Amino acid sequence: MQNMKRLSITSLMATIAMAISASTPITGESVVPIEDLCQYVSKRNPSFDCEIAQAFDSVGRIYGLRGDIALCQAIVETGWFRYGDGTAVTPDQHNYCGLGVTANGNRGCSFDNIADGVTAMMQHLYAYATDTPLPEGERPLDPRFNLVTRGCASSWEDLSGRWAPNPAYADIILDIYRRLLKESGIEIPEEKTLKEDVSSDDGIDDNPYFY
Repeated sequence: MQNMKRLSITSLMATIAMAISASTPITGESVVPIEDLCQYVSKRNPSFDCEIAQAFDSVGRIYGLRGDIALCQAIVETGWFRYGDGTAVTPDQHNYCGLGVTANGNRGCSFDNIADGVTAMMQHLYAYATDTPLPEGERPLDPRFNLVTRGCASSWEDLSGRWAPNPAYADIILDIYRRLLKESGIEIPEEKTLKEDVSSDDGIDDNPYFY
């Protein structure tokens, strides 16, 4: 009986430890359909170009990254792709993550088109999340790829304080993603750990700088 009690306590502690350490991997597959991604952003910004959502989905699959969450990160950095309220980048830069914006007044990197801009952002995420080379056939577009300590952030939660100085950075991204899942009618067990209501649904006030 005593052994049974010890086993139960051990199992309980293991469950609690798993819950505390629960995280959201950067790698993995998108689960939200492109149509829902487009509708989610367009509802807040009618001028949103749905080609951007398509690129996040397709490039994410090439790199094995969760393109639907990466789109939510881009929402934070571009203010729902409206580029207002002090957002450092402009639409013509095709820079969806503030890449290269390391100080106030710095406009950061520019890319030729939507596909290149999304690819550069995904390559930067890839550098944080993995220590493996770029997928075969992919050319390097992220000029800051080699400045990242490879594999230092395998989860979105790990990006807070690394990719951006804001300690709530990942919470903001994942809250937007939780709303996306809810509006798309998708329920995934691991997403139940996402934090509730840490950002405004109508706009993004936070605009952290990227390293």
